Amino acid sequence: MFASALLQPLRKQWSNGHNRSLRRSGRCEICTVRRWGHLKSSQWWLLTISVGEDTRPRIRPICKASDICSLNRTLKFAQGIVIESSLTRSDPWPARVAIGQTFKHLAPSFTQSEVEPFFVFLIKEEALGDRESDVRRAMLDAGTAVIDLHGASSLPGLISMFETQLVAASTTETQDQIQEAVVILFGRLGRHLDPSDPRMPALVERLVGALKTPAEQVQIAVADCLAPLVNKMTSPIQQLVDRLLVDLAEAPKYAARRGTAYGLAGVIKGVGIRGVKEYGVFPRLKGYVEDKKRYEARQGAVMAFETMSATLTRAFEPYVIHIIPLLLVAFGDGTPEVREAAQDAARVMMGNMSGYGVKLILPDLLSGLDEKQWRTKKGSIELLGMMAYCAPRQLSQSLPVVIPRLTGVLTDSHAQVKSSANKSLKQFGEVISNPEIQALVPVFLKALVDPAKTPNALSALLKTSFMHYIDLSSLALVRNLRW
Repeated sequence: MFASALLQPLRKQWSNGHNRSLRRSGRCEICTVRRWGHLKSSQWWLLTISVGEDTRPRIRPICKASDICSLNRTLKFAQGIVIESSLTRSDPWPARVAIGQTFKHLAPSFTQSEVEPFFVFLIKEEALGDRESDVRRAMLDAGTAVIDLHGASSLPGLISMFETQLVAASTTETQDQIQEAVVILFGRLGRHLDPSDPRMPALVERLVGALKTPAEQVQIAVADCLAPLVNKMTSPIQQLVDRLLVDLAEAPKYAARRGTAYGLAGVIKGVGIRGVKEYGVFPRLKGYVEDKKRYEARQGAVMAFETMSATLTRAFEPYVIHIIPLLLVAFGDGTPEVREAAQDAARVMMGNMSGYGVKLILPDLLSGLDEKQWRTKKGSIELLGMMAYCAPRQLSQSLPVVIPRLTGVLTDSHAQVKSSANKSLKQFGEVISNPEIQALVPVFLKALVDPAKTPNALSALLKTSFMHYIDLSSLALVRNLRW
């Protein structure tokens, strides 16, 4: 009853602040031309209606009716025009976000009779198609919360509603956004389906198709939906994995390859880490990295490493040790897209590494600094720089070892090697937690690059009053100055 008492006022409040005109042009004014005989028979008036705030109309004279041609032109250009000065008014979208969050917290209080009307509000009243992405996300979160708690009891009605919506043609951006959200909600609802349900294959197919949506939030949500459905599939999982691996290398668009990487990570999460070996994922990805002809395959493989590390976290760590040599190759790739993907993957993997994992990979990275091939050396330096994104505890353990070695290659004869070392040191400087040392990082880095500037760094250090604890990460940077 408590939910019933709040649902209708909240829906009305959302509708008042988010009608069709407001979605298209924000808090604005729409003007139209009318002629009222009871005002002045020879006078035409401009009627202005304010949308999204005070709805009282205002009128003012616009022209004389003596010249019919002039009047026609006025009617042609004035009818339905958005007044320019009203476009600067802010849209109260945070209130709509709060409404979505309120629905999410009300989910446990929903009764069975309230579930379907709520999704009518989300779909038919276009709450899932709000022009603000934060509002769409809040409404989608509310919908998933309601499905998780009450989906099993309202299964037939919700399936019918979602299928009807997905069959309908989509002609606007708002409808496209609603369609994408409904696919995610349908996937969430699939958790309540029986494995033998004939709709399960079609549902999985819809989710795989939604991975091509050029919106990362949608791709992540679809991957989360795929994970629990994988073990309910009656068709072989190997076929789905093979299909995703092919799309990962051959999809022509970046968004499709990125979505496929998330989908592959979702499938592996569903079957467990054993799936990497059981379905031959790692050898295929290794082959893609070594493919010299197609940069799409190399980029897709590196993105798969990133998404699997982000999805499986510490469970994926045993494979990271074998991925490091492949990342070193990708860091030196001749295609910028592959190098950027390698940086993103390294950042995610280092952030999920345990202290033991860092100890295992550190010797291999440090040995790369002694290589004569400058590309290999540069890749090792960049990968060491990504250790700045390790957890604070792992970072404090590795910095005393890493910074002296990076300082040693600042004088390398190759310009790109020196530049990479300088950039990696700056990355470590950005994660220094001590505020006083953080302020001195630029001075220290100059001294590390040019020993002649060491007196300036020491002078700045002596003049600093320390009010905070100096951790190992901060101390590692200070102790490597050439005294």
